[in-house]
Amino acid sequence: MACAFINKPMPFASSPSEKNIRKAATFPVAAASPLCGAAQAVREPSHPASIRRGIARKFLPVRIFPCNERRSCTTSFQSDRAMTDNSKDFSSSDRKGHRVPKDRDGADKRTRKPLREVVCEIDRDILRLLLRRSNLVDKMRGANSRLDATEEKFVREAWETAVARVSRDARLSGHFFSLMQQVEFLPRPDAHDGESSAATTPKEAPRTAFNLAPAQKPVSLRLQGPISCRTGRAWLMLAAATGQKLRLGPCLMNDPLVDCVKMLNQAGASLTREGDEVIARPAAPLAAPDKVLHAGESPLNFFLLLGHYLGRPSRAKFTGGTDLQLTDLSSLRHFLPSLGARFVPVVPKSEGLPARVECSGMLPDIVSLPPDLPVELAEGLLLSAPGYDKSVTVDLSAHPQAELALGRILPILHAAGADIAVEAKAVRVTPCPLLLPEQPDVEMEAELALFLLALPLLLGGEVQLKGRWSTLPADVAGWDLLTRCGLDLRRQSTGISAHGKPKMADMLADLSRLEVPATFPAAWSPLLLTLAASRALRDGQTFLPDLPQGTDSTTAESFLHAVGLEMDESHILRKMSQNAARPAWNAPDPLWAMALALAACISPHQKLGNPGVMTGLYPAFWALYNALPQPVRHNSPGVEEPARPTRRRIVTSAVATVPPEERKEDAPGTSAPLPD
Repeated sequence: MACAFINKPMPFASSPSEKNIRKAATFPVAAASPLCGAAQAVREPSHPASIRRGIARKFLPVRIFPCNERRSCTTSFQSDRAMTDNSKDFSSSDRKGHRVPKDRDGADKRTRKPLREVVCEIDRDILRLLLRRSNLVDKMRGANSRLDATEEKFVREAWETAVARVSRDARLSGHFFSLMQQVEFLPRPDAHDGESSAATTPKEAPRTAFNLAPAQKPVSLRLQGPISCRTGRAWLMLAAATGQKLRLGPCLMNDPLVDCVKMLNQAGASLTREGDEVIARPAAPLAAPDKVLHAGESPLNFFLLLGHYLGRPSRAKFTGGTDLQLTDLSSLRHFLPSLGARFVPVVPKSEGLPARVECSGMLPDIVSLPPDLPVELAEGLLLSAPGYDKSVTVDLSAHPQAELALGRILPILHAAGADIAVEAKAVRVTPCPLLLPEQPDVEMEAELALFLLALPLLLGGEVQLKGRWSTLPADVAGWDLLTRCGLDLRRQSTGISAHGKPKMADMLADLSRLEVPATFPAAWSPLLLTLAASRALRDGQTFLPDLPQGTDSTTAESFLHAVGLEMDESHILRKMSQNAARPAWNAPDPLWAMALALAACISPHQKLGNPGVMTGLYPAFWALYNALPQPVRHNSPGVEEPARPTRRRIVTSAVATVPPEERKEDAPGTSAPLPD
């Protein structure tokens, strides 16, 4: 087969090395050789290595055009820059110049990684870049708690410019940047040693996790039920607005409550924390100062103080955590002008906090809440309306959560002595002085109590919680769900009690015929899911009822995989066939963390990667959980500390006299010196 060799234009040889290369490149080409010209020179072992490299660099790749065939062959010499992402998977023979095998259709037979593995590698690279970015931002921040405003603005504008070239999604330009700024990474375990080296430190240091392994014994839990965090914050808002004294406890002392206390103190209130109680001391009624107020992560904190500012000529700047920064408050921005106020986000192209609020204090006679607004705005207006200058009517007839808001706020206003008139779903509040009880009667926190009451379903025993159970539709639905699952719930004069059956095999009834109450909230889906998962872990399989509408299916699937279960198309939960070690699971909120803790009662040694998430609901939960089956609480009414012996101080009229100092020569048994 005759071949014609087409080469690049020969450069001018100005050095002896180039002359040698040119000389080596001009040699007769074998007619039957599949490769021609410089390709054969590069493979010739007799030439020096430098000459072969020079030929490959200056003359390759080359194209060989057969005279008698249409097909053209190309040498497999390519630079590393032209390789694809899967080039590392090629065999060494492919890199050295051997012909790549092809099938009859001419398709490439080289083995490539599956696309899912390539995507996973890219995800790991993204995490490494995010970790490096977090370390650099920490260096830029220095000793300050926040990044400098000028530097943050520069970085954000550069990010938005780069995003605009590849995407039009506002979540990528806004939400993703906020997450990158706020995300936290675990420190490396050897960060405190100071003697780690590259030879001894692995590439990916292992991360620690919380091992959930409660004692497999019947529980005996008796404690004071913590009060509702939402209702407690409403009472604290009334105490700060009126300046009256109030004592609230026992409180959960979680992040929303602590952030609310700090926010009200920033506005001018006088609130203090003592143990598990919050005390409001007599002070001047809360004004509307022009300050920067931090609401934390809870939207309720922001709307409670916003309702106070809307009824007064005022202005302020509100800031918040990551959740409030990512919350879409565009509906609030469009609605507040009808109330004589203005909501202006500080960050451009952002609809969340931080934002400036300017209020004229001239509210309309009737405030009709649109259905797209958060219901917390109506709660903030109703609680602050007794302190306004004129009467106002809050109409919730168009809002889907009207009954929920009225069920939360109206009992508080009645207990405080507010002048209100309720007509259907509209409440008219007339300004009047309030008289707050020194220690209001607050119902229990149902989110926490439901998980504590479910312990006898899995371990047996008894749980007694002192306090009042709420009559809200969601709390009643949670009560009905536990009773339908087989729990014996009883109301007592001082609280409620839950009793489990003596045999563990008789507990947790079959869930295939379980009907979930219609008012059961989607936020409490972890309770329903962990009960079904516990039965599947015990019996091998079970039926999963339909979860409430609005449940995050991705999180639910991740939870099932974390406990070792899988679900088919018929909603049947089964144990996974493989028993390989599973990584630690990160719970998105406290309820999912407690769901994993309940599943560990049936299948111990579950791994939780972020136990600190419980500070959002109940910081003392892990101390109680680790002390099962019979935890002892210091604030429990059944446990009393032993009385200390009393010390009496006797007062007399006698005057104490100090004896003269005894000299050595006056001591008994010693003789006086003789005179000279």
